[in-house]
Amino acid sequence: MADMDTTRLGKPSGAWTSTLGGGAEGLTRRLGPAQLEAIDEAVRATQGCAPDAVTREDFGAPEIARLMAAVNYDLLAGRGAVLITGIDLSRYDLPAFQRLHFGLGTHLGRAVEQSARHDRIGLVRKEPNPERRGYLNDTELGPHTDYHEILSLASVVTSEEGGVSGLVSAAAIYEAIRQERPDLLAVLEEGYYYPTSMESVTDYKVPTFSVIDGHIGIYNYIIFIAQAADIRGEPVPDKLVEALRFLSGVAGRPEFMVSFTLQPGEMIFWHNFRVMHSRTGFRNTPGRERLLLRLWLEAHEHYPVARGYREIGRLLESQHAQGWSMLVNTDESLRAARSLMRD
Repeated sequence: MADMDTTRLGKPSGAWTSTLGGGAEGLTRRLGPAQLEAIDEAVRATQGCAPDAVTREDFGAPEIARLMAAVNYDLLAGRGAVLITGIDLSRYDLPAFQRLHFGLGTHLGRAVEQSARHDRIGLVRKEPNPERRGYLNDTELGPHTDYHEILSLASVVTSEEGGVSGLVSAAAIYEAIRQERPDLLAVLEEGYYYPTSMESVTDYKVPTFSVIDGHIGIYNYIIFIAQAADIRGEPVPDKLVEALRFLSGVAGRPEFMVSFTLQPGEMIFWHNFRVMHSRTGFRNTPGRERLLLRLWLEAHEHYPVARGYREIGRLLESQHAQGWSMLVNTDESLRAARSLMRD
């Protein structure tokens, strides 16, 4: 992918699909020798620092700054996702690779806590998980959004089987619905309430599709919609259920989804409100347990989105700082979400 002019961010490029966008290759930036040398020097210079204590200045070499400015442009005005490849993971132990990942992320946004564990660098792996958080399970995760503007994964160990990542353009989904079922767009742009705690919801509806001056965004977290309806003591409106099911079907079409397995040392950055993400289930084997690093970033530069998109992320950050979270998936809430999406 060629470098782009980052001096001005205009409206984002149009909807893309895997078929028309060149698949994962169309999202890929391969690091050159000068970039790799600058990154290597930054990792060496920060030895002994806690990974989440490194700063943008620590990774401020011109080669790194230009790289991440181009990535930022791609996230806001390009396709909304960038896969970075070329890093030789054998050069780094885990803390060093964490510093590398976190250091690059500082150019795009401020890292936030991802759970009540206060983890600003999440470890994505299978482990005991009483709160049923998806990133700590080995089960399939269908196309969805999370809660902060920019997300990133960096691969450390791949699983023996599965663990295939998927990305799909919100604008492409919107365009397909506009062409095939335009009657569903109004209810998706109206949206529904979202939880603010285990017992309260927003006093406004959060649109599933945000459309602001041609900028299309998406917020699609079905469990929260099911939880909000339960808190309000009402069913999710039938037309919205129909629309969410149709949206899910479009997002899962092979021609829409870019699928790839992040190899050790590779990392992907994407805009959470422009691109939905997914993951197939995976199977660990003795001595080979899937492990990725994860960042949630509050962006330095904001993409235009409807009310609720950023507000919910800030609410979750506040809860995590206090040592609790409404991101608790009970058997009941999971059953409600599955029932909502079942035809």
